[in-house]
Amino acid sequence: MKLVKLKIHPSGKDGWGSKDLVFASDITQLFGPNGAGKTPVIHSIAFALGYPVRYRDDIMAKCSSASLTVEHEEDVFTFERSFSDKFHIQVSERGSNETHIFYNEQEISEYLFSRLGLTPLALTTNKNEPTYPYISTFLPLFYIDQDAGYTSAYKPPGSFIKDQYAEMIRLGIGIAPKHSFEAKRFLIEKKKELDLVNIQIVNTEEFIRKLEEQSGVDNVSVEELEDELEQLRDELEELRNSFDATNDADYVLQRLIREKQNERLNLSASIKDLESRVSGFNKIKGEIEIEINTLSLNEESRRLFSSFKDICATPGCGLFTSSSDSYGKNLLYLRDQIKDLDRNARFQEIRVDEYSSSLKKLDEEIASLESNLTKEEGDSQTTSLIAAISALTRSIIDRQGKKEVMERTESEKRDYVQLLNRRRGLQGDISSFEGGAGSNDIRILEFRNSYRKKIIEWLDVLSTKNVSRDVNVDSDFNVQFGTEKLSQFSGSTLLRTVLALRAAFFELFISMGCASIEFLIFDTPRQHDIETKDFAAFIAKLKNICKDNRAQIVFSTTEYHYNAAEGDVEWQPEFSGFEQPMYLGVIDNNQLPSQTQ
Repeated sequence: MKLVKLKIHPSGKDGWGSKDLVFASDITQLFGPNGAGKTPVIHSIAFALGYPVRYRDDIMAKCSSASLTVEHEEDVFTFERSFSDKFHIQVSERGSNETHIFYNEQEISEYLFSRLGLTPLALTTNKNEPTYPYISTFLPLFYIDQDAGYTSAYKPPGSFIKDQYAEMIRLGIGIAPKHSFEAKRFLIEKKKELDLVNIQIVNTEEFIRKLEEQSGVDNVSVEELEDELEQLRDELEELRNSFDATNDADYVLQRLIREKQNERLNLSASIKDLESRVSGFNKIKGEIEIEINTLSLNEESRRLFSSFKDICATPGCGLFTSSSDSYGKNLLYLRDQIKDLDRNARFQEIRVDEYSSSLKKLDEEIASLESNLTKEEGDSQTTSLIAAISALTRSIIDRQGKKEVMERTESEKRDYVQLLNRRRGLQGDISSFEGGAGSNDIRILEFRNSYRKKIIEWLDVLSTKNVSRDVNVDSDFNVQFGTEKLSQFSGSTLLRTVLALRAAFFELFISMGCASIEFLIFDTPRQHDIETKDFAAFIAKLKNICKDNRAQIVFSTTEYHYNAAEGDVEWQPEFSGFEQPMYLGVIDNNQLPSQTQ
């Protein structure tokens, strides 16, 4: 979800409001002195989405509502929330006459999560009761409040969900919850879904194999085939328009013969390679059969020894029990290997037959082309011209068909990769549901490792001193720096570390392709705790993230002024106030707030 536009509506003729405040594709900056009203404007972004915000009395009295327009996967929504003690949000969608009205945070949260493609499961409260995520529990990952947001990596208005921080990260990156209240039911559903995905994977593998066989043995790409097609079309057009068509036709026939001969060489080499594989399989199979015979002889010897009363005085003495068990396991293993070898050999023999048929067809085509090239002089001119045009047309049709097959193959391979990723995710979910903490989920381990690396990068960007780079991220995504926790830091060190944590998570979240939230909001960091050059380096790196991804940064400042570049916008306070310009004010036709780009 990306931010498009914000507007605050006045309450009555003398109320305070704003014109349309359009968000930049990259960075939106609010730059103004203390008391200019930056924070109410920033608050209104989260407020319009259902986030709980406490405004001062003058805002509640002078403003009637805040409307926020957002865009997600080409759908555009407008959220309008009243500045009132009663919860009231109205949502409209562009292109639809339907309007949704919500009277509590639970309803708007369910709606918003569903539209963002998130599927929250029932979680467990600190009192071991069922609950679901709210916008007020999820949005703090991307919204840093001025008052308490710079004291920790996650600062929600309330914490009532067990391991709430970890659960919100899991929700954002699409990993099963740690404390699902309905784990058993969802475990059954995930296992059924995994079975279906496994069937799809097997079917897709088989379909891709058949497509690859159909496309032939040429190791060419779709782009190379397109170039060949273009060349063939050009030659055909030149031949039709040529003044010396006979000589051109002979040249075309000779070139096509050379191409067919090269194709025949490649096909012959592939056949020899496949025959060599089949021979190798048969050789290995013979060696395994010798091993099976050896095992059988050993087993017969064991039985013979067991029959000697001097060696085994009592029935079932157990002297050769381990040998017998080992024989059975080895025999089963070797026979399974023979089955695999037989199956692979049959598959390769089928391919040899198919390639041999293609080779025979190629020989016929080459013979036909050579025959047309060596016709007697009396009828060679007309014949060679017709033969060249026919051969070019046939080559165009063959390559067009091969191109379509290869395009379908590439499409199926993309779908196959998606199925593999889906299976991997389901296996991780099942591991999480079965293991509780989900420590066996490889996605959790990968995220923790990447998060750790990103934190170190951002600490360096902010020139953070006196903080260990021996960073450890635990299974709940809590971070420890050497032997110290974040709660032990203060002042400039705390601010820089929190900024590093927030930016590291956002960069990783965006780079993973997560599109539920694509913005990060900073409400006036305490700039006296950080040098201007360090904060400038921080914003510069965020700008690079925005340029390389679908990401937005919104921040307000009092001292540091960012010079807007392409894709950026600056919102300035342009309403007349008692002591200084303000972001909100009485709107009239002679006073139109503007934006600097």
